[in-house]
Amino acid sequence: MDITITTPLIPSEPPDKNNHMDVEKTTPHSYKEMLLDKPVSHQNDYNVEDASTIIKDDKGKNIEGSIALSQDDKKRLCFPWRYSVIIKVIGRRMPYQYLQSKLIDFWKPSEKLILIDLGLDFFIVKFSLEKNMAKALHLGPWFVSGNLLSLRKWEPNFVPQEATLSTIAIWICLPQLPKEFYDKEILEKVGRKLGK
Repeated sequence: MDITITTPLIPSEPPDKNNHMDVEKTTPHSYKEMLLDKPVSHQNDYNVEDASTIIKDDKGKNIEGSIALSQDDKKRLCFPWRYSVIIKVIGRRMPYQYLQSKLIDFWKPSEKLILIDLGLDFFIVKFSLEKNMAKALHLGPWFVSGNLLSLRKWEPNFVPQEATLSTIAIWICLPQLPKEFYDKEILEKVGRKLGK
């Protein structure tokens, strides 16, 4: 048996040697260039402030990193959220899917219920129809697995870390209270006895 060993031929020059410089010129130099598909502008261009967007504090100093928003910008940003509700289940954490299915069961909205987790057990329920928001806010109280669902109308710039629950509507049960005591003045006295 005759075994012949051959060595592979290695080209002396890369096949694209002549085109190498052209490829380098057309290939993007940065990730940003690849994404934007245009030449990178100088970093200094990003630091140039437009005179119309400079924000100053009370003493006339520029506030770094601020972006000026016009009233039209603010209205446009808030408009899609105008019928939204901020909710929190008091006393217990609820899994997202479970809470969403319970809200759909309670409110039976005439549109898709969009639930957004804000963190710290706060959620936004985004409605685009006022009637769905009104049903959620006014037909309660709502309880999820025996825990009260706190609701408030959406407000701009809501930050869960800064949110406080100053008042909350609660329902109390007065079992076997004789019917004659269901009087406005008497029930107000009972409420005062319970405290704030």
